[in-house]
Amino acid sequence: MPTKNKIAPAMVLLPSVMSFPASGFAAPASEADATKLEAVEVTSTEQPLFSKTAKASPTHEVQVKEVEKFVNATTVEDYLRFSPSLNIRKRYIGDPNGSLGMRGSNVFQTAHSMVFADGMPLHNPLRTSFNGAPRWSMVSPSEVESADVLYGPFSAQYGGNSFGGVVNLNTRMPDRFEAHLDAMGMFQTLHRGGRNETLTGYKTNISAGNRFDKFSIFGSYNRLENEGQPMTPRTTALSGTGGIAVNGPFNEPQPNTSPGIYYGDDGLARTTTDLFKVKIGYDFTPDLQGRFTVAYEERAGESNDPLSLLKDASGKTLWGGATASGNSANATYNLDGSRFRVPGSAFNVSESERQTINLGLGLKGKISNDWSIDTNASYYDAFRDKSVSSSLNSAHPLNQNKGQINDIDAWWANYDLKLSTDNFLENKDLSFMGGYQFNHASLNNKTYNSNNYTAGSRARITNDSGGATQTNSVFSQLEWRFMPDWAVMAGVRLDNWQAMEGHVYTATSTENYADRDASRISPKASLEFSPDVWTFRYSFSKAYRFPIAEELFLSNSRFNSTTVAYPGLGPENGYFHNLMAQYDLPRGFVRANFFYDLINDEIANTLQNFGNVAVTTFQPIEQTETIGVDLTFQQNRLFDLPLDFMVNGTFMNKKITKNSRNTGLVGNEWDRIPKLQVNTSATYHILPVWDFSASVRYRSDVFQRLDNSDTQANVFGGTDEYTFVDLKTSYQLPVYHNLKSTISAGIDNVLDQNVYENHPFPLRTYFVKASIDY
Repeated sequence: MPTKNKIAPAMVLLPSVMSFPASGFAAPASEADATKLEAVEVTSTEQPLFSKTAKASPTHEVQVKEVEKFVNATTVEDYLRFSPSLNIRKRYIGDPNGSLGMRGSNVFQTAHSMVFADGMPLHNPLRTSFNGAPRWSMVSPSEVESADVLYGPFSAQYGGNSFGGVVNLNTRMPDRFEAHLDAMGMFQTLHRGGRNETLTGYKTNISAGNRFDKFSIFGSYNRLENEGQPMTPRTTALSGTGGIAVNGPFNEPQPNTSPGIYYGDDGLARTTTDLFKVKIGYDFTPDLQGRFTVAYEERAGESNDPLSLLKDASGKTLWGGATASGNSANATYNLDGSRFRVPGSAFNVSESERQTINLGLGLKGKISNDWSIDTNASYYDAFRDKSVSSSLNSAHPLNQNKGQINDIDAWWANYDLKLSTDNFLENKDLSFMGGYQFNHASLNNKTYNSNNYTAGSRARITNDSGGATQTNSVFSQLEWRFMPDWAVMAGVRLDNWQAMEGHVYTATSTENYADRDASRISPKASLEFSPDVWTFRYSFSKAYRFPIAEELFLSNSRFNSTTVAYPGLGPENGYFHNLMAQYDLPRGFVRANFFYDLINDEIANTLQNFGNVAVTTFQPIEQTETIGVDLTFQQNRLFDLPLDFMVNGTFMNKKITKNSRNTGLVGNEWDRIPKLQVNTSATYHILPVWDFSASVRYRSDVFQRLDNSDTQANVFGGTDEYTFVDLKTSYQLPVYHNLKSTISAGIDNVLDQNVYENHPFPLRTYFVKASIDY
């Protein structure tokens, strides 16, 4: 009888794989005939340091050693992109805004998902939409061992920020001396929007660690430098007649199919990231471990080579409108009798830098025969977060080096305590988990005019907005295994939320918002039946998600973007249902999740492009409904061949069912949610040391706007259907003096699809990598 996945089976299959003929690896025939070993099933008896307390949540486990066989991973979020019901909007390699969407929450609802690394939060509790992406770059890909992807707010230990789900990244600590070195090169062929060039980048990582009796230490340095394709094609609508006659631009429809024009871009997205990290562990007992983590990151980005396709009759390049004092203004141009307007800021240059410290202290394991503890305290501080933008391009004849400087002060602190036992009240049929959580998050944004952006001078402050939120939570849940193969769980969570220090100061007005607080109780429940190799589970939750600082307080106007906050926002609240069925196979499983969500006052963070200005607003939608199913099949050694296969698919329909504030939206599809998403991969072990993989990611097209007006494909501001085909091969070189070496090569987007998710995605990209381990 096959052993269930629940007790972590492992099959020792190497002898059968080794039997495949290979020059230089195959044994002589007589030896091969004489040495025939049977596959042995091994069941892990190692107990986890802390009980699994999120059993009610649908879960997908990611084993990095398996995933990296078919994923060309440059940053840690790449390991997750084949997980079901999950979307990551990674626009280019090194993108600081790799936002995460899970299930019925889109990639701009980043406040609906939580990401942790060893219990330290990487999600952003302050910001949402593209600015709210998790701090993925605080973890290097080489240190991650596994990831648990949890869907929905079904566990009492997670608050309403888990409407979509939770990602727990698990990193490793050394058992003995180890060292690692890798280097990767990336190359993208760019032929879009008047550009024809090859973009390059590289990633390096070096790490080492050791164990000294009860102490363990791990240190690493990770560097990523890359050129990404231009993120913002410069397009605008056509209107009327008149203006300066130009050549060079070309007609391109707007997302709503109205006539438009493409006249340039904002320049290559160059980024550099340096991450320094040290982790120190101490084993108080074999079953109780402490860990201290300190990470320091430096990020720098720039776009300093905008492309203007605007040429006058003499062939001179034009750079948009400006005033005599060197500020941006609209210029009116004419292409083939059609008029359009271009501000000088469309071709401005920009650079950014961010320096961050992240500290964490955790304790995990048994504190008695029956009780376990899992507690973490962490602090994140982006103590330098500055961006500089010019008013005009340096080549503009009216340029006087005027610009804007934006300073962001963002930090947060967290404390999390969980206690659990599987022998509650001396009853081995009862499991209990309870605890307390604290989060304080503070955001302040200041924008200054600058008379010399190249020198970073600040002239006059134009905007100062921000505030803080704080949450205290207590939670508990009880599981009762009342019959063989049957279990019921009930849980509850109490959140007390506060908003404080909210303000918006501009050059002409000052507004301070009153402090607010609110409390909500969230019930949870599940029923499980798990006979033999089957598992059936129904889970229910009512959950609340309180607004964050950006939604409440951040209002800002910059050259090409405007943010409008809503200080009166209340909490979202929803009812969540999930029915799971799973059948465990030898070396695999088949799983189905049927889910239904009903959310009231769901906060929509909408981004719309008005000409050359992107406007972000926040508004509550009265009620939305999500109906969906995800299916997963995973099997190693498919058909008893050296072939590992995985496929998962999600069909989901999310619509607005009530909205008295704007009845015209009722019946519309929710923005940025694909109806169909399919991921599949196949890895063939050509030799024990040589793998070849092919994978496919498919997603149906989606709307970017709640009014569902963006129906034009393959244009900036819209989101397209895509089928990305990726390839990868890896070869392990012979071990030499305890050195293990691997070389790999791969291609992403083999079909060279030109698609957009508001911004353009990368075209065909090549990877080569070499690594050495001791």
